[in-house]
Amino acid sequence: MSSARQIAFDLLRQVQDGSYPLDHWLDQAEPLLKALSRADRALVHALVYGTLRWQGRLDFIIDHLADKPGKIDPRARIILRLALFQLYHMDRIPESAAVHSAVELAKKNRMQWATGFVNGLLRRAAKRPPLPWPDVTKTPDLALSVNFSFPRWLTARWLERWRPDEVQCLCEAINAVPAITLRTNTLKTDRTSLIAAIQEEAANIRPTAYAPEGITLSALASPIPQWPSFQHGWFQVQDEAAQLVVHMLAPQPGETIWDACAGLGTKTAHIAQLMNNQGRLLASDRSAAKLKRLGHEMQRLGVTIASTQKLDLIVEEPSDLPVFDRILVDAPCSGLGVLQKNPDGKWRGSAHALGKYQHRQIALLARAALHLRPGGVLVYAVCSFEPEENGAVTKAFLQNHPDFAIHHCDMRAAAASQPALLTPEGWLSTLPHRHRMDGFFAAAFTKRH
Repeated sequence: MSSARQIAFDLLRQVQDGSYPLDHWLDQAEPLLKALSRADRALVHALVYGTLRWQGRLDFIIDHLADKPGKIDPRARIILRLALFQLYHMDRIPESAAVHSAVELAKKNRMQWATGFVNGLLRRAAKRPPLPWPDVTKTPDLALSVNFSFPRWLTARWLERWRPDEVQCLCEAINAVPAITLRTNTLKTDRTSLIAAIQEEAANIRPTAYAPEGITLSALASPIPQWPSFQHGWFQVQDEAAQLVVHMLAPQPGETIWDACAGLGTKTAHIAQLMNNQGRLLASDRSAAKLKRLGHEMQRLGVTIASTQKLDLIVEEPSDLPVFDRILVDAPCSGLGVLQKNPDGKWRGSAHALGKYQHRQIALLARAALHLRPGGVLVYAVCSFEPEENGAVTKAFLQNHPDFAIHHCDMRAAAASQPALLTPEGWLSTLPHRHRMDGFFAAAFTKRH
C-alpha cells in the first residue's frame, strides 16, 4: 500500500472530525506531500477531492451493500469510500489493487477486525450489483441528491428555484474537476506576456471570457510555486468571479480604500493593481495568521501601498479608521458557491447556518458603512448564490440605511454578455453551470451626499 493512500485516509479522517476545512489540513500535510513523487502527490489530491466530491453517492452504495450500515465504524467507512471511489471513478486503478489497498489500509490503522468486512463489501461492489437508485420522476430531490452526491436539503432548495434539468446541470458543473484560473499581476506584467511565459507549464491556456486579467489552464507540468513566473510575482491564483468583484469596486489610483475582510489578500492585491500602487489601502481581518501571510504575498507581488490591521468588525467598533473612498466587504459565508473547489463544504453546511451567516453579513455591512465618505462606494460580496446571503442581505442593508442606494457599476461587457453576469437590479451573480466560474454574488452601494 502506498503512503499516498495513507495520507489521503488521514486527511479524510481529519476533515470528517469537522474542526477545520480541507484547506487547513492540506497546509498541515504539506511537508508529507512534498516528500512524495509527483505521481503520488497527484494521487493524494485525486483521492481526497474525488472521495469528498462523491461521498454521498459512495455512502448510498455502502449502505445498500452492508448488512448493518448504521454500525459501520467511521474509519472503516472512510476506507470503503476511498476504495469505492477508485473502483467506480478511477479507470487506471485495477479493481484488485483498489480492494487490496483498502484491506492493507485497515490493517495498518489497527482495524484488523474490519479486514474481512472491507474485503467482502468491496468484492460485492466490484461486481456492480443492481441498486435501488431513486426515481427522478417520483422524488427528484432525493434522486439528484443520491445520483450527484449532494445533501438532500441542497437539492430540495435548488429545485424550488430551478427546473430539475437545470439543477442537474448545476450539480454536474460543481462535480467537474475545475480548471485553474490565474489573475495577471499588472504591476509587473500583462496578460499576453504571462501567457507566453507559462506555455511550458500547463495545457489549455486561454484568456478568461470576462475578467481582463484572467487566464485559465489545466494539466500542470509542475506545482505552481515552482514556476519562475510565480516566483517573480507575475500572478495570483484567483477564480474569474472573484476577479469581477474587484472590478465592481472599481478602485482608482490615489484613493483611500479598505478591504474589510481581507483573508489572505487575493482581492487586496487586485485592488492595489487597479490603484496602480498609488494611494492608501488598508487590509483588515480577525486572523493575525492570515494577515501575516498577506504581508508576505504583497512583497512577492510588489504591492507597496497595503497596510494591515487585525480587526473583528463583529465585536469591535474601531474609532481610529479614516474615511474611505471605497470599501470591500467580502463577507464570511456558507461557501456554497465554491463547492467545485471545496467539496468538503457539501457536508459541513446546513440550511440553519444560512440564517446565522445572514445575521453576521448584515452586521458587517453596517459597521463598514460607518466609515464610507459621502459619494463613496461600498461593495458587499459572498461566494454563495443562496438568496439568504444575496438579495436578502442587500435589501436588509438598504432598508436599514436610507442614506445608501444601489450603485450601478460600469461593467457594460458583463451586463450585455450572454449569459449576463449582472441582474436587472445591478447585482453581480455568477453560477458554475452558466458562467463556468465560481458562484459569486456582489452588490455595490453608494452613500448619498
